Parts: sequence; structure tokens; C-alpha cells
Amino acid sequence: MDSLLYLCKRNLKNKKYRQSIIMMREKTIEKLIKGFIAKELTINPDTLTRETNLVNDLNADSMDIVNVVTAIEAKFKITFPDDSKIKYDGYTLQFLIDGVTNALKEKAPARTRRAKSTSNE
Repeated sequence: MDSLLYLCKRNLKNKKYRQSIIMMREKTIEKLIKGFIAKELTINPDTLTRETNLVNDLNADSMDIVNVVTAIEAKFKITFPDDSKIKYDGYTLQFLIDGVTNALKEKAPARTRRAKSTSNE
């Protein structure tokens, strides 16, 4: 078991390995977000691309967007910024993926610090 832990730590230091984890995570995030959008708008998730605009392409109304964003926030335990600069028709799949990815990156250092402090006690 110790050797497995050692290999995992060593691999995390490897930049290419970390990048592959990030890409894998982004694919998972994309799949989950597509699922939320498909469920809310009763469409096939395979028809969605990263450029798909929820308002212009899928005719989503404000309540649809609120439901999708709320489901994403609950699933990933994040909060999208309540920013009035975001246009109502600016919600694309790529925008949502980027929002989740950035929010998770911001959360990661705090989680890492907490783990280190508990291991030192």
C-alpha cells in the first residue's frame, strides 16, 4: 500500500500526468453539465457542443438557466459569481465548463492546506 501511495505522489509531480488529470476532469465536468442541460431542456446530450448557446440555440428561458446553474452548483459544491456583466444570452456549454473548472481550481489550494495541517498534528 505504501508503494502505491509513493507512486501516486511521484506521478502528481509529473507535469504531463497532472495535465492529463485536468483534461480527464474537464471531460467529466462536460459530461455532467451536458446531462443537466439535457434533463432540463429534454434534449439529447449528444447534440450539445461547447459552442452551444442555451438561449439562442436551445431556446432556454431564465428559469431553465437558473435550474441548470443551481444543479451545477449543488453537484460541484461551488458558487457561480453573481455578476451582472454576464449577459443573459452568454450561457454556453464552454462558459459553464470554464466556470466549474475555475471554481474547482480556486477551492483546491484550501483543501490541500487543510490536509497538510491535519497530517502535521
